Amino acid sequence: MKHPLRLALALGALVLLTLTALPFWQALQGKPQAASPAAEMGLPWQTRVGEDGSLQVFGLAVGRTRLAEAQDVLGDSLQVALVARVGEVGALEALADPFRAGFVSGRLVLAFEVPPAQLLRWREGAPRSVAMEGGVRRFELLPADREQARSALLSGLSFVPTARLSQEDVQLRFGMPARVLDPPGGGRALLYPERGLVASVAPDRKSVLQYVAPGDFEARLAAPLVAAAAASGAASAGR
Repeated sequence: MKHPLRLALALGALVLLTLTALPFWQALQGKPQAASPAAEMGLPWQTRVGEDGSLQVFGLAVGRTRLAEAQDVLGDSLQVALVARVGEVGALEALADPFRAGFVSGRLVLAFEVPPAQLLRWREGAPRSVAMEGGVRRFELLPADREQARSALLSGLSFVPTARLSQEDVQLRFGMPARVLDPPGGGRALLYPERGLVASVAPDRKSVLQYVAPGDFEARLAAPLVAAAAASGAASAGR
């Protein structure tokens, strides 16, 4: 799979994309939205580790499901594109918005494993791109490239619930975390290695639940977070 830093960058772009969601564990408010086909396939805290080491959540298996299978589960409304910041190759992602799993609604973004050289070819051949927040651009894929992308492996996903979560909300559903970090920019990151999950919460921002296969948790989620927290702490100490 990807180098840890490359995946961290990909998931960073994924989080930037998901943070544009509407303002979870309580009853839904406002105008109801149409449910996705995966609505009854499990809630965010209903995860299971497969015998092959994949993480099963939302009717998908992180580390085993291919894009074509994700499209079968989530439907034709799944938006597939190459997402990148300026100066980066980017990552293949798919967006489901709105996404509902039972009574929980939000925005779901899937990240897929694709070699950097392949991503670069797709990006160079993109017929158009759209600017997004945070210096991120979405590149549309050519029909032939979209077909090729259907074989890409699901490497991680992020879910942003419509209602903001507190640390207590997360612990109520997922239990006590193995570790809690204070990442740069504020908030808390609750680490659940056995679930392949990092739950990021803050009083002034949307909450983000990030999932990977548990065997990849340390390299793909924990290590980048620990490094970022250490760098932030060192910078603060040097002031």
